[in-house]
Order: sequence, then C-alpha cells, then structure tokens
Amino acid sequence: MSALRPWVGDAMPCRYHPTGGTSSVPLCRRGAWGLVPPYDVRRIGGPHPSRNAGALLGHRPLVHQLGKALAELTPEEQGGLSLAALTALDGDSPTGSLRWPGSAQPLFDNSQEMAWLTARRTRLVRTLRRLRHTLFHAPYHLGTPRGSFVPRVVTCLDVVRWVLHDETLPGRWAYPRLLHLAEALRFHSATRVMTISQHTADDIMRLLGVPASKIDVTLLGVDLERYRVPEPGSSNAALTRYDLHEQSYFIYVGAADSRKNVDVMIRAFAQAKLTDHELVIADKLRSSDERAYGAAMDAAGQPKNVRFLGFVADDDLPALWAASLGMVFCSTYEGFGSTPLEAMACGCPVIHTGLTSMGETIGDAGVKVPARDVAATADAIRQLATDDTLQRQLRTAGPQCTARFTWKNTALATVASYQRALG
Repeated sequence: MSALRPWVGDAMPCRYHPTGGTSSVPLCRRGAWGLVPPYDVRRIGGPHPSRNAGALLGHRPLVHQLGKALAELTPEEQGGLSLAALTALDGDSPTGSLRWPGSAQPLFDNSQEMAWLTARRTRLVRTLRRLRHTLFHAPYHLGTPRGSFVPRVVTCLDVVRWVLHDETLPGRWAYPRLLHLAEALRFHSATRVMTISQHTADDIMRLLGVPASKIDVTLLGVDLERYRVPEPGSSNAALTRYDLHEQSYFIYVGAADSRKNVDVMIRAFAQAKLTDHELVIADKLRSSDERAYGAAMDAAGQPKNVRFLGFVADDDLPALWAASLGMVFCSTYEGFGSTPLEAMACGCPVIHTGLTSMGETIGDAGVKVPARDVAATADAIRQLATDDTLQRQLRTAGPQCTARFTWKNTALATVASYQRALG
C-alpha cells in the first residue's frame, strides 16, 4: 500500500494568516496527508499582539509548533504517513510545507471572525472535495467544514463557551441550547477528537456525550527552546527595559476574562501588604481587560504598587518570569494552561488553583490555593516573598515538571490519533 500523505493544518482561511491560508490541520488521502500552516501572530492586533487577542491566538502554539514538530519527525516516527500543510482556503496550490511561516497580508482582521469562520465552512469544503485526501485535521474546532466527504480529526481546546456561557454570552437565552447542539454535532461527526488535556476530554464526555472510545488526549507542548531558565546576567537588559529589579515583584501575564479572577489576584496582593514589592501585569490590554482591571483596582482600594507594563515581547518574558518572586495565576478554568507552564519552565514559582487541567499539568509543582480565596492567595504571596527554601524548591520543580511537555511528544501523539482515524 502506498504511503499516506498527511496534510497538517488547521483548515482555516485565517484572518490571522497573512496569506489568508488555513492553520495547522491534517488532511489525508491514500498517498497524501495534509496540515495547515501556522498563523503569523505578528499580524494579530497590530504590531504588538496580545497573548490573548482572541481564540485564534490561543490556538497559535498548536498550529505553529505542531507543524514544526511533525516536520522534524523521522519517516518511522511519522508512521508511514507523508505530511504536508494546507496553506490556503482554495486556489491552484493550497498545500505546502509544514514549516510554512505565513503570508504577508491577512485576508481577515481581528474584527471579522464571523466572516473568517464562514469562509472556512464554505470555501474550504470545495478545496477538500477537490484534493480528495483521506483525512483532514482541524486543530481549531470552530468553523468546521462539513459536507466535504473527507473524514476529519478535530482538536478540542476547551468548551469554555459552553461551560461559562452565562458569562461569555450574557442575555442570549437561546444560545446555550443552540451551542450545545452545534458543539455536540461537531465532535460526534468527527472520526476522532483530540483534546489537549484529560480535563477537556472529561468535559466533552460529560457535557456533550462524546464517547471515550473516540477521544485521544494529546497534551500540548511548551517551547522549551524559548522558555527556559536564563543564563546568569542575561536578564539584565530586559529588566532595565521595564524598570524592574530582580526578586522585587510578582507577575501576571494574560487577559482579564472572568475565569482569570484578576480581582482576587489584585485584592490578595493588596492584602499581603508587601510595601517593598510590586505586582506587575504584562500584556496588551483589550478594552474588556481595561474595564475588568479598573473594577478590580477600585475594589482593592487602588493599591499603588500594582503596575501595568503593557505589551511585553515573548523574547523578554523568560527574563521577567525568572527574575520575579512568582506568577499569581488565579484562573479557575483552563483547557491546558500554557502560560503558567511557560513561566515554570523559566524557573518561576506559580500560585494556582489546581482546578480543571491545572491539576494534571502543574499539580504539586506550584503552590495551590482554593479558588477565589483572597486570604489564602495573600498568604501564598507572602510565603513566596519570605520563604527562600520554598522559592528554591519551586524554581527546581518547575523546569522538571515542564520537561515532559515537548512538542515532539505532541507530534507523536497526533500521528497516533491519525493512524487510529485511518483504521
């Protein structure tokens, strides 16, 4: 039998793709398999993209790093599959290298998500019919193309829209039922469903009735080449750039969605009464983030030692994480939780709730606090600021914990799921 040529790509004509290509999602046909290339995240949100600039950005590591990792597998590790990338929604040459870096101009901007999803559902169907591959992988499950008659593997990142629909889409009384139907159909009609944590697998089994026999838990990786403990003295330039001093601050990197509980974080830091320390918040803020942080600051009495850094380049984050006393991460729902794991890989202690996927990914390698418990979180902050032994233990435990989250492991698990889908 001829080798299968897989296509790796997230079949999305991305607004975030400079060429309007799709993202890492595998397509497969006897003799061919396809995957879509990664988004050019530099185009998201302008020249300084937020790490939380919408669902597709959250999807960025899966698209970019998975394509790269699949390309680096040996022929034996690829299991006889021949991998390629789906780099456009349509056209004469919609496929390309798994290492495709993205195109120069996006077809859709950040305000055109519905147009992007519609294009994915329609134009991509025609392309899949024409290419006639035997398998298609959609690493981002929204906008799933149906009617192509190509079996598909779908990655479920989380079901936060369904779990927290009262918060994500308030006032839409009919939406939960419609959303439940759409989500159930999306995953039940897939040949295989990959989830990025056991918690997400449990969610779609419990909430959507997806059978366990159809699910493959495929943990994401951490970019351990970028996120690692910096060499001594290498962090000085980044610290100077943001006017920070080693071991004088706690840090949070991320958005202010309700599930992130930034109000608890800020109140806990104020309650810890560490007058010689700062809480620094790093990310380009959306208008919704600004409102949430404003309300949190008001509720905490406008503490003076909370500082907003704005956009911080990914290349600077390892230095800022490693030089901090710890990252305060009060989230109560994560499909995987890449950001705290990236911080831990840099030797940064992490305070977390241990809920949802964080129990299986971070576990005891961080300091666990009860959800939305301001007093307990304040105690954990004070402990990290004063207990040198705990600091040393966590700075060692973090890199040890994250060492297992390699993109090669993700790629191998992905290939295994493809093989199950192909029978």
